[in-house]
Amino acid sequence: MSLPVSIVIPSFEQGVFLEEALVSVLDQDYPALEVLVVDGGSTDGSVEIIERYADRLGWGTSEPDRGQADALNKGFARARGELLGWLSSDDTLLAGTISRLVERFQADPELVLVYGDALFTDERGERTGYLPSRPFDVPQMVRTCECHVVQPGSLFRRRAWEAAGPFDPTRDWFFDFELFVHMAEVGRVERIPEPLATYRLHGESKSYGRPLPRARDYVRVAEEFFTNGLFAGELAGLEDEARASAYYHAGISYYEALELGDARRCFLRSFRLDPAARKLPLLARTLAPAPVIARLRRA
Repeated sequence: MSLPVSIVIPSFEQGVFLEEALVSVLDQDYPALEVLVVDGGSTDGSVEIIERYADRLGWGTSEPDRGQADALNKGFARARGELLGWLSSDDTLLAGTISRLVERFQADPELVLVYGDALFTDERGERTGYLPSRPFDVPQMVRTCECHVVQPGSLFRRRAWEAAGPFDPTRDWFFDFELFVHMAEVGRVERIPEPLATYRLHGESKSYGRPLPRARDYVRVAEEFFTNGLFAGELAGLEDEARASAYYHAGISYYEALELGDARRCFLRSFRLDPAARKLPLLARTLAPAPVIARLRRA
């Protein structure tokens, strides 16, 4: 019997990409598939796209929300599938991805999360590189504050979502990292080392721009997620190293945003938690005036 799958597509002002993402899911060769689109009240033609495919959707809406995490919470609250996943509206699924992922869940009932690799694409949808996932290693993920899961090509069981979710709607960047870390407490995870999705980099994507919200989320991870009793069992003793990594990444993002005072404070916090020489050159760079740094970047 086919396991029912629900894919949520959150979107906001991404009409230029939304239809391609939506079609890539609707055209999957898997029959028991429900697609839900949660738009944040876009004014760029996204609503018309949702309406055009309404008869093929499990649910679609366009209304103001608190961001991507909030939109996903809404979608998963409506989803009926036993297996769940989401696809950002500027990414796509490759042909056969859902069937490939479901195959692994059917073979192993203990799996709670399965994920694969992705292909980088640009705003025109042309391939620009390869995005490999990494083996699922929670201590290393936490130690480095890096997510090993390439999210677009992933599915998880409903029981894992019910145990590890919902998302904190205040999160902008790390809600998936936090979810996958907690899912490790529920059951086994498997990686498929092959491309299952595309991951688009463009001027408005979170991965390509918007360093300031990313920096703030790193700080929240250091000060909230990494101080909530997480560090027991196999994670025991990693708190200082994990928080140091989060502050270090926050410093890099603040530096990218030319918020040099905040960058300096984050590098100092990181160094105090886990002294390492690699932080000192970056700390020194924050002493240069912002206009000088900006000119060097343009040169």
